[in-house]
Amino acid sequence: MDDRRHDHSPNLTSTRRSLDATTLIAPTALDLRLHASTFVTLSRKYIAPLTAVNNDTLNQEADEIVRYSEMRNVTDYSIDSSLILTALASWILWALYVIESRYRPISHASGIPLATSLSAISLAAFVATVPVSYLVYSIVNRRNMHLGRSEALLWASIGRVKNNTNPTDTSRLFAVNTAERDLRAATVEEKERSAYLWSLLSLVPFIGGLFLAYALFQVNSDFQKHEKREFVTLEDLQRGLGLQVGGAPFQAKRWYPSRNNVAYFAASILGPLSLSLTVLRLPADIASFPVSYLVYLTVGWAWIYWLYVSAHDPEPHFVVQSHLESELQPILTGLQKVGPISSIGGAM
Repeated sequence: MDDRRHDHSPNLTSTRRSLDATTLIAPTALDLRLHASTFVTLSRKYIAPLTAVNNDTLNQEADEIVRYSEMRNVTDYSIDSSLILTALASWILWALYVIESRYRPISHASGIPLATSLSAISLAAFVATVPVSYLVYSIVNRRNMHLGRSEALLWASIGRVKNNTNPTDTSRLFAVNTAERDLRAATVEEKERSAYLWSLLSLVPFIGGLFLAYALFQVNSDFQKHEKREFVTLEDLQRGLGLQVGGAPFQAKRWYPSRNNVAYFAASILGPLSLSLTVLRLPADIASFPVSYLVYLTVGWAWIYWLYVSAHDPEPHFVVQSHLESELQPILTGLQKVGPISSIGGAM
């Protein structure tokens, strides 16, 4: 049944997603402000920095599907792996801080006051933790931007196909309506994560690793669910266009790694948790070497590995999605706009 009359606006849910404006600033950027209200509002008003042309001219001449596709170069970015080395340095330095505070090997060997040695170690540890915080910010922010761009592109694509589908073609119209329903459900569930909040929490000495592990748990879980929902929506969109579903060899495969997020989370919090317990209650007796140190030195590095894979896991998904978008874009842009995009709910 044609449900065009039922205007369930995705604005009720999509307006909660903001795209971090700092990642869109270019030499010709407009006067952007942090925390833009919504992804849709930003894409309408501030898309000019992506193409270095006047905003009004762009909105008049460029196809919105082309615009959202081109934004892929900004939202689906790679993260520098070299910053993982700072996570290793942070891991070592905070452990050294605890050892020094309990057993004073540096102060005894050098003769300097304990306060001086602890201050030097803590300063170095905090400096090494700052790039780790930036990594957390980049991972969470990339998640927000990718999901926001994908949602906006799918809404525009569904609207284009729906406006060009003959009401008597029930099979194609059913596929389009199914895609619209699935996307609306995904919009409700894929809530934005605060990149600023989790990056700042990861800076907290000793317990910051707990916040880092939980942030990575959220991001990885969100991406795994997102890929499944997104590919289902794209398949419905292909049916709405009368295309063969699963024709491309990469389409039927799950590209985001299927990791056990609960196991990774549990392993990642063991190190920070054991170190935190050591700070709270362990005697300064070198003869009774704490079990918590053994835990920290053996499995405490798990969060570093998870940080590394979290930075790289989305990249295969980005590649596959770019192939799918490249195949669909010429078809979608070739359709004549016979009706307003707002007919699918006013998302654009």
